[in-house]
Amino acid sequence: MKEHSLSGFNFVFQKVDHRYEWINEMIDLRQKLMASYMKLLEIKSDAGPSDTISQEITGFCDQLIDYVSHGHFDLYPRILELIENASGRSLSIARRALPNIEHTSDYLMGFNDRYCQSITAAKLKTLKKDLGEAGKCLETRFRNEDRLIIGLRLVHAAVDTPASAK
Repeated sequence: MKEHSLSGFNFVFQKVDHRYEWINEMIDLRQKLMASYMKLLEIKSDAGPSDTISQEITGFCDQLIDYVSHGHFDLYPRILELIENASGRSLSIARRALPNIEHTSDYLMGFNDRYCQSITAAKLKTLKKDLGEAGKCLETRFRNEDRLIIGLRLVHAAVDTPASAK
């Protein structure tokens, strides 16, 4: 587990072993998304719309939608399938984490809808505030995704522990 802090935005990357390489791919996507996010934070709110700024914002929105969609339609179902037969803490973690993740999707999808096309001067004036809210949603999402990964690790540890060691 490696903790990063960029401009006050804390997030945790939990790499897992080769059996779950698809989770590591999600973490790599998360890192790329955060690099784009941090770049957007550098845009001045009084800057006028430009092709470069529009491309950066559109690129972030594309990454954001890919990340949210990949989680909902590929990763979370895979993780839940692996832990659905577990009892105790790992299942409880999954039941608490998913609603929190889904709650963040509403704001993130709305952010995308607002900024994915036609960047105007008025939109640039609200970008920092909206990015701040998007950052909070991403932080919540990442924290809860990490909880799902912890649940998966707990299940895997229980399966890997020989019966005589229990």
